[in-house]
Amino acid sequence: MEQKKVIVCDLDGTLAESKGAITQSMSDVICRLLSRHYLAVVSGGAYEQFQKQFLSNLSCPEEKLANLFLFPTMGSACYGFDQGIKDWKLLYSEVMTDAEREKIITAMKEMMVESGLNFSEHYGEIIEDRGSQVTFSSLGQNAPLEVKKNWDPDRSKRVALMAILNKKISEFEIRTGGATSIDVTRKGIDKAYTIEKIKEILHVSEKDIIFVGDALYKGGNDATVKKTDVDFIQEGGPEETEELLRQYI
Repeated sequence: MEQKKVIVCDLDGTLAESKGAITQSMSDVICRLLSRHYLAVVSGGAYEQFQKQFLSNLSCPEEKLANLFLFPTMGSACYGFDQGIKDWKLLYSEVMTDAEREKIITAMKEMMVESGLNFSEHYGEIIEDRGSQVTFSSLGQNAPLEVKKNWDPDRSKRVALMAILNKKISEFEIRTGGATSIDVTRKGIDKAYTIEKIKEILHVSEKDIIFVGDALYKGGNDATVKKTDVDFIQEGGPEETEELLRQYI
């Protein structure tokens, strides 16, 4: 494993609990990891979510951040740390047009009605326009973790919702995300796409990369990584991930 140059990690359920902050011990491990490896973090969340959940809880000297790359909204954007300006810089973005996002949002609103499910009780926004991705969160963006875990543990509700969406906007990429979400991007934007962008940005090959995620099972939002030839490891949560990452330091 020490031969791997790049470690790619999912965020929710892998480095942190869903919408939760990384722990201090995870921060310490990541900081040490960055001395020897590149770390790429990919999630369906927006960049603002990365700032709140990940960056604001990462205690690490700026000189190590050159080895850290952030891929929000399923890799449809990427941020790297610019030592010159001492801040995070957008490296690329696959922003959808206003018309594309409007079509997705309309389809999601129709889906809510046609599903017959009750969405009246929610915590924050249900439909969020993230520019390069539109996300539907069944219980709202700010739902408590335990409430989210109990809403759709077998993904059956979201599978039914996605079936409705697919009839309306099949030209887009539609996948489950987190515990209650459905993420929609342009076709082909997924974690396999992110792997290709990582190869391009860091000038590495697939044999140099290992992916760590909690949803590599069929239908999971990490599963598209299996379309590539990178090695991958299924983890059961942040504690397992932390123990794995310790092996790299």
